[in-house]
Amino acid sequence: MVDGLDGDAYDALLTAAETYRAAVVVRLAGEAGLRTGEITRVAPRDLRDSGVASGASLLAVPDDSESDGEVDGEPTSGGEAAAAIDRETVVPASLASELRRYAESEGLADAEPFVGVSPRRVQMIVSETAERAAARTDGAVPADVTPSDLRETFARRLLVDRGVDPHAVREAGGWETLGTLDEFLGPLDGRGIAEAFAAAGGAGGADAGTPDPEAGGRAPTALGGFEALADGEARESPLAAVPERLVESGRWAEAWVVRGSVDDGRAEVVGAAGVDREVLVDRGVTREGPWLGAVTDGEPVLTESEPTAGGRPGIAVPAGYRDVTHGALCVVAADGAPVSDVERRELVALGRCLGWAVTAGRWRDLLHSDAVTEVEFHTADDGAFLARASAALDCAIELDSTVGVTDEASRLYLSVAGARPQGVADVVDGADGVSDLRVTETREDGCSASVRVEGGSAVRTLTEHGATVRDATAEDGRVRVVADLPGGADVRPVADGLRAAFDDARLASKESVVRASRPESSFREGVADRFTDRQWAALSAAYHGGYFDWPRESTAEEVADAMEVSSPTFHNHLRKAQRALLDGLFEEDYRERR
Repeated sequence: MVDGLDGDAYDALLTAAETYRAAVVVRLAGEAGLRTGEITRVAPRDLRDSGVASGASLLAVPDDSESDGEVDGEPTSGGEAAAAIDRETVVPASLASELRRYAESEGLADAEPFVGVSPRRVQMIVSETAERAAARTDGAVPADVTPSDLRETFARRLLVDRGVDPHAVREAGGWETLGTLDEFLGPLDGRGIAEAFAAAGGAGGADAGTPDPEAGGRAPTALGGFEALADGEARESPLAAVPERLVESGRWAEAWVVRGSVDDGRAEVVGAAGVDREVLVDRGVTREGPWLGAVTDGEPVLTESEPTAGGRPGIAVPAGYRDVTHGALCVVAADGAPVSDVERRELVALGRCLGWAVTAGRWRDLLHSDAVTEVEFHTADDGAFLARASAALDCAIELDSTVGVTDEASRLYLSVAGARPQGVADVVDGADGVSDLRVTETREDGCSASVRVEGGSAVRTLTEHGATVRDATAEDGRVRVVADLPGGADVRPVADGLRAAFDDARLASKESVVRASRPESSFREGVADRFTDRQWAALSAAYHGGYFDWPRESTAEEVADAMEVSSPTFHNHLRKAQRALLDGLFEEDYRERR
């Protein structure tokens, strides 16, 4: 059992959260003091402004004995059957913003839980994150951290680090008595008692109004980078716009983005501010130092007296989206002050946003481009499930669709020719990261099925690099993937990313293709931007899972289970997706008739 985590250990644990949802789970327990079951119940409607100057928000914790906003298995609009409130807790402004962004990105209704999984899955998410953190920190973070330990961390931070009134901590955390918190309330000497009385009376002395940097009172140093992404300044070149805004803060003398290559180990500076690219190359940042470590390891790297930074403190953070690292965002301090924990966390978050902006920019360019770069990749890597399966079964496999069920896993919908379901099941049983085979149709010469895959997917890797996969087949132990990139796009970073996942992956062809004007393509593009990611996933999973067939190959409950969401959540996303689809059809028809 872990007796709470100190600040460094908690930050390391949070950094090890590889998905948006995992980070939300950790923060709800560690910064809002929620129990395991409570994490699965709080929803956007439970979050509101506190009305105090600190900027913190209030989060109402629903009682588990009341309705969860569903009537007859269907979510109510706006959550008419609101749950009774057990208590309210305070969440930091940064967590409140994160929760609102998460709800928007996932398309959550007001009454739909932020974390729509079982309490058991919440425990597993924390356990998996702790194991990664332990491995990355050589045991500095215990591998057996639980949600209860994170509640202990919540209490420890408030009582010990910030000196919050124990009565307020008890109420926020839902503890029955103050005695539960005794272990965090050590003895005070006379000076400590005097300081406590002075703070309570507002007589803090000459330094009472001085902002505490670790409490968030200093001027933000990464805000400009976030603003560049949010305001559209980085639309054309986020890798250049973000470093420029970071240097404007005055805290950082230099900022740049370095991108590596798996082909020859060389790297290049793709955006810089406060220093010329040639100067950085002369210093050796593209050949050595911690900057490249952040690219290859996908972890932030702090520096104190790094020669390639002129001996000044600095930090390199990965700029990545999900499993793809586009490069490293690097900054060097303008003075001798080391990078604080708060600054490190800000820059890590900015790196994630920058990685997302790069991927999203490629998707946007691809959507609006009249010409595309068609690329074809081949791999026979044993880590690619389709390659292994086609070799083991001597069959042909065609990928019909890929649906992301979590940030870590996808569900592949496959059409198999030349192998029976039992043979596919045997290969799935022997493959790492592949599970939950579901057969939707059995034919004389094959079958249609879906599998859950964590990693090992060339399609997923290319998609996360901003490509649109048009065709993927496997035969004789070799996978062939055809994908589109925006016209004129640099193919090398995408090819490098695929080779980082599959050593033998090679670019078989590259061709510039002018898009044909097809009515069905126009219709698809016209409605595609109406869907959220989860709505599209629900519609795609239902279609390829046979939900719309008659008789149905899969029930709604089976499709929801495959997507790892509740049945009401699946119905909610599917119904909204169907409405968006029909709007696109009938609105166009209406306009033509007028």
